[in-house]
Amino acid sequence: MATLKFSAISMSSSHARGDIFLAMSAGASTWSLRVNPSSGNLHPTEAHVLFEDPREPSRLVLSHYAPRDHLLEARATLSAGDRSALLPRPATAVLALSSVFWREAWKYGERALRYCNHDVGHALAAVALAAATLGWDARLLDGLSDQDLGRLVGVDKGCPAPAPADKIKMVSGKKGPAPWVERQHPDCALLLFPAGSEEPEVDYGRMSDALREFDELEWVGKANALSKDHVVWDVIYKTAEAVKKHQPMPGEGFSVSPWNTSSKLSEGLYKDLTAQEVVRRRRSAVDMDGEHVMGKEEFYQILLHCLPSGEVSPGGRQGPQSALPFRVLPWDAEVHAALFVHRVSGLPKGLYFLVRNEEHFDTLRHAMRQDFEWARPEGCPDGLPLYRLMKGDCQRLAMQISCMQDIASHGCFSLGMIARFEPVLDDKGEWMYPRLFWETGVLGQVLYLEAHAVGISATGIGCYFDDAVHEVLGLKDLEFQSLYHFTVGAPVVDRRIMSLPAYPGPGIDA
Repeated sequence: MATLKFSAISMSSSHARGDIFLAMSAGASTWSLRVNPSSGNLHPTEAHVLFEDPREPSRLVLSHYAPRDHLLEARATLSAGDRSALLPRPATAVLALSSVFWREAWKYGERALRYCNHDVGHALAAVALAAATLGWDARLLDGLSDQDLGRLVGVDKGCPAPAPADKIKMVSGKKGPAPWVERQHPDCALLLFPAGSEEPEVDYGRMSDALREFDELEWVGKANALSKDHVVWDVIYKTAEAVKKHQPMPGEGFSVSPWNTSSKLSEGLYKDLTAQEVVRRRRSAVDMDGEHVMGKEEFYQILLHCLPSGEVSPGGRQGPQSALPFRVLPWDAEVHAALFVHRVSGLPKGLYFLVRNEEHFDTLRHAMRQDFEWARPEGCPDGLPLYRLMKGDCQRLAMQISCMQDIASHGCFSLGMIARFEPVLDDKGEWMYPRLFWETGVLGQVLYLEAHAVGISATGIGCYFDDAVHEVLGLKDLEFQSLYHFTVGAPVVDRRIMSLPAYPGPGIDA
């Protein structure tokens, strides 16, 4: 599994005693598995952390996380000075994410851009949940520009130089050396701070000014090369350029949503597992058994935890994203779910719809087929905006629209994530394009963990026929778009997965 590696000074983090190291073997080959999902197990997402040096509080350290060795590689240091510009108290750290498109593009071509942004969303949810287990909160620093983020992660420091724009078109689709396609793309940054503390006072102007000084720092380390030859998919780089965020929106500031918990029907629906155990068991099912029937209560419980603002008062409606892990996102929910229910006891097979932002209800109903029922299912909990659109066996349909993949029909249910699309880009800007995919990834991470918490599994489906999905729902324009698919059910166990001691150490091949 490729991983960005900088030959830099390493700062080791403490190894978690008693953890397990998940791996898979086939023949003479063994490779690691990560608890964070990724399309094709390719993992294009890199993490970088800015924090106060615990050994010398007068300086800040910018580091890169090396997952295989579980190390923080120090890439640059700077005087803490007035740390409030970069780490406004009581903030603990800034964590930034970047992507290497080539890690996906070599296998998936132009779809790599979409898959990389799915992975960013999964990572955002993983960070938010991990932070919460440590008593921290996490929130996107969404007022930073792409240029600010590039300085933070050092895209021009130790990484391949960018290609001239005219050269991208000239070599598009041709195989040959193109080292610049392994360049990092800055995605986003999060502020980590104690949960329930005073809200950090973030000044995006001051933060941007402080990041300009990163150009003058002494950076160490050079990214390793993944491939000798490459294929350039120019649409990836043109689109990534077109959807950059160049500056904050007028009046855009940093704020933290009040904490809200997710609804629980019954603690007995979950296995006796800690949050850490659920996370470490998470993996993508390679196939579903096509037989397991999920209880209706489990189904409703999973969907309750997919709601962005969590539990609402009787008669209330979903509002700002304030429940974990959705609270990491600073915008109101834009993503809904069209569900194909196959095997849920006490619930008729058919097509259902989860409205995650009830402000969109009337618009959705007008945009979709006019013969849909929009009926509340029997026993549906108050506060769960779930509607049955039509009854019927949708297994073959679910399989067909997910690129003829049986896994979409062999689970208990599958779904397509439907985002409000063109109005969002028109109202806010083209930079919301990747963020809509991030939101689908956050929702996907919840589906993964909820499925494992009740003893089954899940899989993200990145290959689907979006026009066919739109036809099923009756969507005729770009007002709503299908951005991600998912399936939940009982997995066919892969016997190649084995457990080894966690983090064997730098340079040791497990």
